[in-house]
Amino acid sequence: MYKRRRHIRDYFILAKDGVITGAADNDPSGIVTYIQVGALTQYALLWLIPLTLPMLIVVEDMSARVGVITKKGLNTVIENHYGRTVAVIVMVLVVIANTATLGADMAGMAAVIQLFTGVHFLWFLLPIGLLFLWVLLKEGYAKVSRVLYFITPILLVYVVTVFLTNPNWGEIAKATFLPTAQLKPTFLSAAVALLGTTISAYLLFWQTNEEIEEKKTLAELKDESLGVRIGMIYTSLIFFFIVLTGAIVLYGHVGNVNSWTAADAALALKPLAGQASYLLFTIGVIGSGLIAVPVLALTTSYVVSDTFRWNESLRDKPATARGFYVVLTLSLMIGAALSLAGVKPMAMLFYSQVLQGIVTPFLVIALVLVSNNRDVMGENTNGFWANLVGWATVATMIVFSALLLWQTFF
Repeated sequence: MYKRRRHIRDYFILAKDGVITGAADNDPSGIVTYIQVGALTQYALLWLIPLTLPMLIVVEDMSARVGVITKKGLNTVIENHYGRTVAVIVMVLVVIANTATLGADMAGMAAVIQLFTGVHFLWFLLPIGLLFLWVLLKEGYAKVSRVLYFITPILLVYVVTVFLTNPNWGEIAKATFLPTAQLKPTFLSAAVALLGTTISAYLLFWQTNEEIEEKKTLAELKDESLGVRIGMIYTSLIFFFIVLTGAIVLYGHVGNVNSWTAADAALALKPLAGQASYLLFTIGVIGSGLIAVPVLALTTSYVVSDTFRWNESLRDKPATARGFYVVLTLSLMIGAALSLAGVKPMAMLFYSQVLQGIVTPFLVIALVLVSNNRDVMGENTNGFWANLVGWATVATMIVFSALLLWQTFF
């Protein structure tokens, strides 16, 4: 039987789900965190990028397999096989991490709008939350996912910026492949934030539910794995260049995280855009927020719905999925309200990712256990390398988090 040779457009179609997940990983919190990591530590943490790429691929591949094989949300599977107490703990961790990141992302979007209007960012938080709610209520999942897919290339501006600065590629290569470490709070908090914004809690659950929403079959599992790999390589490439941009342009020229403003972060794009750097940064933050905020809000709804056994999703109408949409609404409104606590938007973006870095390894543990359970996965359990990388992910994130907590409190 004749087998058609794949055209390059086939790889773009395959990669859609993975690219959306990857682009959601580079949200406003991610962009600002990566810039701050470069500005605070220069090249010292570049070596985490090749380290986290296989981790990201394996973790997301596990999440995709769970969705394709079980046709159930990850927390439903966890409850069925490990008990309701474990599922509730997982739900609470995800809700806390997601809500903090939601609030930070919306605050970041509001802060960049303030750059141009001069109106305090707090005035924009409620309208932004209501806008997202209106879009998600009015439009179905298919339309939302298509929009998300086609606005992902906006973050490539950071790749262009790096090449315009004529960096020392030898020095960059050395820092990328020869690890260095410092037992200093600034270094450790930057490392935990980088890990947290790269391997985030919500991505594990979003990928699983995305496979269910797309109604993928076991026969499509190989292609789904390829799509996940493409998406994760894309997001790692983007964050590598965002860290480089911060390191090259801003290292030694900005204060600590608590003193950062949206204007400081925007200056990372000055070599590319000059006086228009604020505009380009604003477009990038708002564009990435359009990708990430729906993913965060929907993931929160999926996890809570799974835990309380609501068979509901974005494909359902509000009248038949009240619990799902109530959680969706509350997550957006509570996220927006968090910014009223008085934390500066840029600091909120960074510290929300530190929280992700502390919370996520415990969720990865649950995912690895599920992916090795033959009662759940049948013949599609993890292989040796998936387990090795999965447990290495857990160990790496816990070690950095433990060192940070020790340095902070002791």
